[in-house]
This record gives sequence, structure tokens and C-alpha cells, in this order.
Amino acid sequence: MAAPAKRIDGIDFWRGFGLLTIFIDHVPENVFQHVTQQNFGFSDAAELFVFLSGVSVALAYGTRFFDGETVGAVRAVLRRAFTIYWVQILISLLIIAIFVGAAALWKENDLLEDADVVVSNPLQTTAAILALLHQLENANILPLYIALLLMTPLLLALARRDDRLMLAASAGIYLAARAFSLNLPTWPVEGTWWFNPIAWQLIFAIGIFAGRRLKRGGIAYDARLFAACLAIVAIAAVVRTDALGYGSGLWQDVRDVLDCGKTNLGFARLVHFLALAYVVYHSGLTGLMRRTRAFLPLCLIGHYGLPVFATGTVLSAMAELVETRSEALSHQVAFGAAIVLGGILIHYLVARGLAAWRDKSRAQQSMMNRAQALQMAAPLSLRKSPIVSWSGTGWPVSHIRPSPKSYPRVAVVPSGQGWRDNDRHRHRSLDVSS
Repeated sequence: MAAPAKRIDGIDFWRGFGLLTIFIDHVPENVFQHVTQQNFGFSDAAELFVFLSGVSVALAYGTRFFDGETVGAVRAVLRRAFTIYWVQILISLLIIAIFVGAAALWKENDLLEDADVVVSNPLQTTAAILALLHQLENANILPLYIALLLMTPLLLALARRDDRLMLAASAGIYLAARAFSLNLPTWPVEGTWWFNPIAWQLIFAIGIFAGRRLKRGGIAYDARLFAACLAIVAIAAVVRTDALGYGSGLWQDVRDVLDCGKTNLGFARLVHFLALAYVVYHSGLTGLMRRTRAFLPLCLIGHYGLPVFATGTVLSAMAELVETRSEALSHQVAFGAAIVLGGILIHYLVARGLAAWRDKSRAQQSMMNRAQALQMAAPLSLRKSPIVSWSGTGWPVSHIRPSPKSYPRVAVVPSGQGWRDNDRHRHRSLDVSS
């Protein structure tokens, strides 16, 4: 069996950065929204999330797939997809319950904007949610990830023949989706998926391609390509910020010309993100951030990406409810900032708690493994001893080797007295299992 791929802390860091950015962008009316990635270019954290998902798939499952463990790798991918599926269902139902409960408590039917279909026809809409055909606002990126994971075996099969073949096939699917408006439908509300998986699979495939290169020593540096990417990033920042405020209306005018749509992964978004990723990778920014105090907390958040993302999605839904009640407050800006900072702290605490639970579980498993190893190393006659046989259980060490006080006293037979007189005491005296 192939050894598991070693985690790359830079991937966890940028995933954690992306998760917090998504949370900030989803929380309404907060000052931190003005400094996130979407304000300085054509792409945002969604591209980062999907790209890193592709990189992680290549590192986590690609090695097993390419080393001949095809069935095991595919089974692992499907298990991961199923895990994400039930998390998506749980998130959706929890958000609906939160909004319905708040609407009933505050008697404000306007809060049912996202849940009115569920209230009017709960059985039909619940079935649609289970089929991923009805997706709530801000809870629609995990269905995209599930669809991409289901495509993963095909992409890996093409990559096993040639990485360039995989990219060519993925680009062809992307162009077909754009040319013929291919997308998955929604139901019972007529429409299409907010994140079109037929288009977004391209950036996922590029992530797999990049992950394969990381396994082989990294992505090559080219000075001319780096200069071109840097120019694209700079031009996008100028356009997106209206020339730093000196060109009012510039972004509005250019946006109508450029292909910046999010649903179908507009070409300008794709090019901008790839240029930004290349610049970040070769600029040494990750190494610079590694020296800061924010690096390890963000790595921890990125390491537990799925539960942290679920937490952030529910928190952003709750923030929408709180925002509707904050109109009476005199310091709404400070209140919004406090919600974001509190949410970020909760993100970290969730990741910290999961890390502590994992460490505790590993310590217990390690102790049991050592006890089993000691038992197997003992002579056969000693293995049958009640004391040694206990080491294979989950009991504490004090039970494996009880203190002398836990043994009942053994009757001492005086000299000359036969065993017959004490036969009634023998079993009780030698019973040490109590």
C-alpha cells in the first residue's frame, strides 16, 4: 500500500485564508468586506477553494490511483463525496430551521425568503434538497464540490495517460458548457445551479494538474510568464478599484465587456485567478506568511476545512438574522465588525477543538497498540494469564496491573490441615476478577 501523502502546510494556510474570506464576504454589512480578494481583482475565494480542492485530490488520492490502487482510491473519493453530501444536507436543514424559528419568534415573514418554498411544500422541497436540486443562498458551493468529486475518477484516469490529455478534455467540456449553456437544473424553483459544475470542473482539473506537479518537485518558474501574470494582476486591481478611486465608473464600464460571470466561471475570472496563483506561488509570499503569528492558526483552520466551512455557513446565516435586528443600534459598523471577529474566533475554536480530540484519540490508540505489542511479545504461557490478557482491552493501565489492595486475601492453610477443610474457600480466595 502506498504511503499517505505528506500534508503541505502552505495548502492548509491558503485554504484557511479562503474559508475566512468566504465567511467575511457572506456576512452582510461589515467593514472587512472592503479588503477581501474580490475587491482587487476579477476572481474571489471561490476559485481558490475549488483550485485547492483539486490540488488536495491529487495529493490525497492521486498517488494511490496512479500506483495501481485504483479501486481503493475511487472508493475513498466516493466516501469523501458522501461525507460532504450529508454535511450539505445538515447545513441546509439547519439554516431552514433557524430562519423558520426566527420568523415565528419575531413574527416577520420576510425572513422566510429562502425558506418559503419549504414552508409551502415541505415534502417536495425536502426531496429536492436531498437530490441537491434546491440549494440555499450561501450554501451552494458544497454541491459543486460533490459533483467535482464524482468527476474525479474520470479526470484521474485521463491524467494517468497524460496530464495534458486531462487538461485538454476538461477545457473542451468547459468550452462546450459555455457555448451551449450547459448546466444542471434546479427544482422545484426553475433555474440552474449557481456554480455550474460543467464549467467549474476546469479549475478543479487545473488544481489536479498543479497537485501532480507539486509531487514532482514543484511548478517551474519562467521570468516572462511571471512578468505577464504580475501585469494581469496589477491591471485587474486598477480596473476593479476604479483606478484607485481616480476613475469613477471604470469597473462598471469594463465589467460589461469582460467575461466575469461567476456561475459559468467567466474567462476573465479564470485568467485572473491563475495569474494570481502563479505570482503568489513564485513570489515567496507563503514563506513570508510562515513567519507571522497568523500562519499556524490559519493552517489549523484549513486542515479542518469541511467542519469549519459548515460552521461558517451556519454562522453567516445567523449573522443575516442578527443584521435584521441591528437597525435600532447606534453603532452598526462596530456591531458588524464584532460579528465577523467573533465568527473568526469561533472558526479557530472549532478547529482547535477538533485537533485536541484527534490528538486524544491518537494517544489512546497508540497506548492500545503498545499494550497489544507487549502482549504478543510475551511468552505463550504468560499471554494466558488473566493480568496480561487484560492489556488487549480498552481499560486504563491501573486495571492492567491492579494494586495489591484490589486482590482479596488468599487463605493460608496451616501445616497439617488438609485441603478438604478449605475447599469451600478456594474459589473465592483465588478470584481476582472482582
